[in-house]
Amino acid sequence: MDVLTDLLSRTRARGAGFSHTTLHGSAGVAFPPGPGLAVHVMVDGEAHLQAAGAETRVAAGDVVLVRGPVPHGLASPAGARSVPLVDVMAAGPLPGTARAFAVGPDDRPVAAVFFCGAYLFDGELFAGLLAALPDTVVLRPAAGGALRATTDLLAREVLGDEPGQQALLDRLLDVTLVQVLRQHFTAAGDAAPPWFRASGDPGVGAALRALHAEPAAPWTVAELARVASLSRGAFARRFRELLGVPPLTYLTDWRMALARERLRDGDEGLAAVAAAVGYRSEFAFAAAFKRHHGSAPGRWRATRRVA
Repeated sequence: MDVLTDLLSRTRARGAGFSHTTLHGSAGVAFPPGPGLAVHVMVDGEAHLQAAGAETRVAAGDVVLVRGPVPHGLASPAGARSVPLVDVMAAGPLPGTARAFAVGPDDRPVAAVFFCGAYLFDGELFAGLLAALPDTVVLRPAAGGALRATTDLLAREVLGDEPGQQALLDRLLDVTLVQVLRQHFTAAGDAAPPWFRASGDPGVGAALRALHAEPAAPWTVAELARVASLSRGAFARRFRELLGVPPLTYLTDWRMALARERLRDGDEGLAAVAAAVGYRSEFAFAAAFKRHHGSAPGRWRATRRVA
């Protein structure tokens, strides 16, 4: 299992909502900050993305990714007055539609058409991935490419109202997000997260996939080196070079992240959590958790639940 797949599956990402907006004349929509990610796709015309004190032109076919905590807007032309999203929604969709909205005088020419998908994430595992992203990402999918095909299908489906539509929209948004992240991190080169760069390494990438597929397995450096088809020393050096930490430190960090999720969201006893993340006893797990977090797992759970 590759790291990106593991992150997305464990964070329980879900599409929170969709809209299809037409801007008439001089108009815009202001989106509030929130958890997760916002995905916007320009279907026709062009608009300006206003976020983090900067403006970026977005043309037909472009895909925009905005980190949830960042308030932003899409307006045409630049500087046009933007209507808060809550007011757009309150005005209701266009007659005969469920997700289509219009902003600005409908007797004015169409300036831009775009659709949006909002992503919510349960848990903390996605925080690292969000932190690896800039506030905004603007991509232009290649004509005839996979990402363009997915967004074209999404654009059509958002305007429909067929049985199973929400399930299909959620899954298409999943596909779009994976394709956008893959394309962005590939283009980012050395600025991409270490785990993404390491995933392309024949040896370390194989070890990472094995580790994420079975994080509770009794991994040793020697066993991971065997998976990587490298000598123990060569594997340890290469792993640290790419990931910035030794193999077993990476494994411990990931196990602790998984443990935090189980402690925060579930009612399992400490022995069950320990076994699920690869510790033979509750006491060994509690000692490792306290070294890692400065707090015993039971106290950490109680503090988080009060918060």
